[in-house]
Amino acid sequence: MNVKINIGEILTKSWQIIWKFKVLWIFGILAGCAGGNNNNFNFNGNSGGGGGGNGGNGNGMEPFNRFFGTQPDMNARDFLAQYAGIITGVILLLCVLWFVFYFLGMMGKTGLIKGASKADDGATTMSFGELWTESTPYFWRMLGLSLLIGLPFLLLIIILLVIFGFGLFSASSAGMSGMGIGTLVLGMLGVFIAVMCVIGILSMIVGMVLEQAYNAIVLEDLGVFAGLSRGWEIFKSSVVSVIIIAVILGFIGGIISLIVAIPLLAIIVPAGIGMAVAGSGSLFIPIMLGLACFVVYLPVLLTASGMLNSYRQSVWTLTYRRLAAPAQPAKVEAIPTV
Repeated sequence: MNVKINIGEILTKSWQIIWKFKVLWIFGILAGCAGGNNNNFNFNGNSGGGGGGNGGNGNGMEPFNRFFGTQPDMNARDFLAQYAGIITGVILLLCVLWFVFYFLGMMGKTGLIKGASKADDGATTMSFGELWTESTPYFWRMLGLSLLIGLPFLLLIIILLVIFGFGLFSASSAGMSGMGIGTLVLGMLGVFIAVMCVIGILSMIVGMVLEQAYNAIVLEDLGVFAGLSRGWEIFKSSVVSVIIIAVILGFIGGIISLIVAIPLLAIIVPAGIGMAVAGSGSLFIPIMLGLACFVVYLPVLLTASGMLNSYRQSVWTLTYRRLAAPAQPAKVEAIPTV
């Protein structure tokens, strides 16, 4: 196993860098806006009313029959006609928010690469404005690389979802029974999960190459395709070292995320118990109490996210610098003259 870097030195120095330059935590928080380590907390309360027993077939598939039974295309057209303006406005707002968050995420990542590199070179001070200004020229290249790699995965997932939905719609339009639709759903879901597992493994490999490419763009001032080529070159020549770093960072990230999430359980579980005990008529107090506790805990979440993201990126940046450094020629002992 050919490990070309001193992993202990990289891990230790990365921690020293982010602890000395805490401004990197801010860029770490910004980097999380691009989706790298976001935690999503969904509070879903579903309540169903029991209908009268007229014509039920007892197979538990009545929701499918009700949804697909009577002119679903007409219902969809009526809904779109009534709420077209609202839907368009929401889509535009989501697009704007996506760009804003992705802009902040890319700037955060670039700032972390710049900051870690400057610290590795021996910088004694650095400011937010300094790193932000130095990161700005790389934004479009970083965004272009992200979209170049991310869009194919997104399109593939969308195609799978469209096929999944079209299959259900076709089955319901053909008059398939509720049990048949349920079997179809399970079969397609199995295929979908298998394909998603393959995509997940592939995305992990691509992600390791992408980390090298991001660093190549910022540290060597390369274009999108040149940076991607350089990232692949570094990954291919040092695949063992890169994989070990990725595994270590994944383990560290998992442990820290678990530790940070434990207090959230102390917030969510009591709130959930309160909802269950109070019933649907008295949900206001448990929900407000849970939200208040979450808001109080939010600064801790942001700080932990900033530290974790800054540490992770510092490790990747130092790894790239060590792997991309030209090999030092071996010293040749001078032959004494007689």
